[in-house]
Amino acid sequence: MVLLNVPATVVALGLFFFLDDLTGFEITYVLELPKLFSFIFTWFAAVPLIVWLAQSLTKLVVKDSLILKGLCPNCGTENVSFFGTILSISDGGTTNTLKCSNCGTPLEYNSKTRLITLPEGTQALFRGLAMDAGLVTCREPHHLQHSEE
Repeated sequence: MVLLNVPATVVALGLFFFLDDLTGFEITYVLELPKLFSFIFTWFAAVPLIVWLAQSLTKLVVKDSLILKGLCPNCGTENVSFFGTILSISDGGTTNTLKCSNCGTPLEYNSKTRLITLPEGTQALFRGLAMDAGLVTCREPHHLQHSEE
């Protein structure tokens, strides 16, 4: 989820430097205070303001974000699926179907139950090999790790 804030951080820093330029570099002069005061201003005023602005911009653009990641029941490779709204474009529902990045097995992610399953009629071709190799330790459906913002 940290990477979702990177574009907004770049915009926030750009606004900070633009504001510095508009004020005739008054912010730069404040940062050139004696070391202790400059440190305090930078870490307790400028950085929190930039972080708050970046998080606010991210929340304005990305709404109801949920990133689910889990192991492919076929080969054990970790796969990631995003649920949420970016600007006004919705993700389209509570389930995402995608293919494993390693073996190509179709996977179905469910944001409500937070489970990864194989779609109806799909079989894991290498399930026995994956179990023998220790790549998959539990039976489907696999529980997903999740992070919310």
